[in-house]
Amino acid sequence: MGSDWTRLGERLKAARIARNLEQQEVASALEVGRGAIRNIEIGNIARVTYTVRRYATLVGWADGSVDAVLAGGDETLAEVRSDADPVQSDLSLQVQDALQRGPLLQARVEEVATPAGRVRATIVIRGDEGLTQEELLEALRALTIQVSTTEETPTS
Repeated sequence: MGSDWTRLGERLKAARIARNLEQQEVASALEVGRGAIRNIEIGNIARVTYTVRRYATLVGWADGSVDAVLAGGDETLAEVRSDADPVQSDLSLQVQDALQRGPLLQARVEEVATPAGRVRATIVIRGDEGLTQEELLEALRALTIQVSTTEETPTS
């Protein structure tokens, strides 16, 4: 039996809707255009890409679910740590996705006291597999973080 791309797209779309996510939210989290998400959802794809697998992870599917659905089976939901939900519930999908990608290199929390209270910055550093320490340090040195008091959403 061949791969059922339309069925995979329909199942991913249903999972997205069940999580009250818009196509644009998924696209932003996966750093692709909304058209790419639309193509996945209508089955207009011919192979399983990194984006398809990340989409499945984003909507809560366990590893292997994409292949299972393509073969006519059912997806399996990934185990969710109950202690993680309250912490991550107010984070954007893009941030939630980034917090889980790549091996953890370092994480820490920095606090600054102000007259009105404390400000905390949570720093999580993840890299791609095979990234050397020198490459990581070079990339981090080039990083500039702009902080604003406006409610703007940063663009990538």
